[in-house]
Amino acid sequence: MRQELKYLIYSHIAIVVVLLYLTFDLLTLAIDDTFQDALLDVDLNPPKDAAPKPKLIPKIIHQTYKTADVPEHWREGQQRCIDLHPDYEYKLWTDETARQFIKEEYGWFLDTFDGYRYPIERADALRYFLLSHFGGVYIDLDDGCRRKLDPLLTVPAFVRKTSPTGISNDVMGSVPRHPFFQKVIESLKKYDRNWFVPYITIMFSTGPLFVSVIWKQYKRWGVPENGVVRILQPADYKKHTYSFFSISQGSSWHLDDANFIKSLAHHILACVILGFIVAFLVLYAEYCFYCWLGSGGGARRIGKAFKRGLAWLGIFSDNSTSPESMELRSKFRRLRKDSNLPVKIIFPDLEENSSDQHADLNGN
Repeated sequence: MRQELKYLIYSHIAIVVVLLYLTFDLLTLAIDDTFQDALLDVDLNPPKDAAPKPKLIPKIIHQTYKTADVPEHWREGQQRCIDLHPDYEYKLWTDETARQFIKEEYGWFLDTFDGYRYPIERADALRYFLLSHFGGVYIDLDDGCRRKLDPLLTVPAFVRKTSPTGISNDVMGSVPRHPFFQKVIESLKKYDRNWFVPYITIMFSTGPLFVSVIWKQYKRWGVPENGVVRILQPADYKKHTYSFFSISQGSSWHLDDANFIKSLAHHILACVILGFIVAFLVLYAEYCFYCWLGSGGGARRIGKAFKRGLAWLGIFSDNSTSPESMELRSKFRRLRKDSNLPVKIIFPDLEENSSDQHADLNGN
């Protein structure tokens, strides 16, 4: 196998390993296991003669908005949640009260909280801290209540399933200091990155994609019984007479890039063609790279750069520049040079020696 091809294969293996490491949690979302911990009908609609289950989650409803002046199109859903739950404590968190809460209770996070690029990131992060600190139920303002939430309070924590896979963060409930929400708030700093596209940045720093990835990590090695996060299924979430919530106009945080990404669903053929074009460009770049390696100097330059990198990391000791190594190479070059000089080789006269030997034998 040519040395250039070996370098090409090794570099691809390294790229694949790095990509798998960086995207492993995202790839696990391809396996939809939300049904394992689903809230069943018997949990949400128990028989009338069944013994009532104890309420674990505190009777608190949390909602957030930038000010106390909630937009008109959300007020009906908000008031419906208040009217259905007169025995619940209702908390509307504004930007001012939210920052004060973070400053007083979670000062270590204040710099990250203030440094978020988009207001919705602060709103997302706040809901995790509220559930971890106070417990209760968080509800987005565009999720109006259709029925009492009491059946949801009988589990240690719940979130809702989203489509096509993973979980969402618009409706959640928890007991105080639940281990899942503890892990969520501890992971916020690590995932605070700028992905340049606002929609992706929001989704993967604090939004549903972020909380789905943390949920997968949380479940990976098993959880205790009191740490299970139960999953509210789509039919129980909305659009049915027995659903808990009704949806009104929302998603106000979606910017133009989000609308563009959603519009791609109406242009599937164009997306497929674009995918083939990108694949062709990648393959052509691979071909050009292989030709460069085969031109003679590419493989040697890559090999030297690789050795220097290993030497810099301390994994490989590069002694090629040491005085001893240079002296040995100098001697080796001189020996090679000397080997090209003419050498006089003397061959014995075998015939003459043979005749003398025969003469001696005859004389005897």
